Amino acid sequence: MSNGKKDIIADAAMTCFLSSGYGATSVDEIARASGFSKGGIYWHFKSKEDIFIYLVEKWVREFDNGFISRLKEDDSAREKLNKFMIHFLDNVDNNVPGLIMEFFMQAKNELVINRVKSCIDKTRLEKIIRDIVQDAIHKGEFKPVDAGAATDIFISIFHGIGFRYNTGHRDKQFMEHTGVTALDIFLEGILNK
Repeated sequence: MSNGKKDIIADAAMTCFLSSGYGATSVDEIARASGFSKGGIYWHFKSKEDIFIYLVEKWVREFDNGFISRLKEDDSAREKLNKFMIHFLDNVDNNVPGLIMEFFMQAKNELVINRVKSCIDKTRLEKIIRDIVQDAIHKGEFKPVDAGAATDIFISIFHGIGFRYNTGHRDKQFMEHTGVTALDIFLEGILNK
């Protein structure tokens, strides 16, 4: 299967999801928007849910790769976490997280819900952040805390900021200020002084 054709279908689906919402978008609508027949859509994807999962996987991969590309080997943990915050804020306007929230609120098929959760859980982000925290603890930059818990707290902070942004508080300057403040508060609690 050609990823080029899958990407055309997925991009058209994204346009439809953004215009009509995930729940209200039909495969017929995606077919019209993509220029493919309904059969052509089903040749590449089993269902609307498969298209959505493809979009989530693509977004997660692009987000992770974008963050990794910003990192330098000699960056301190503080610099790396700051780069995460900047990357997060640069991508807060991306509509995929909002669509994921809508999907979870509307989805009824537990198997499909678990597939989407699995896509999100496959992100390398948690491992990358945990490695940054563990390395900083090892080097004495961070206090000797539970690296897993610190990672969960850090990621949860930014999930919360993203949730707030995607539920209507779309003031980018406010989000940037909140992100900087959240990072400062997190670092204040974990930095070895």
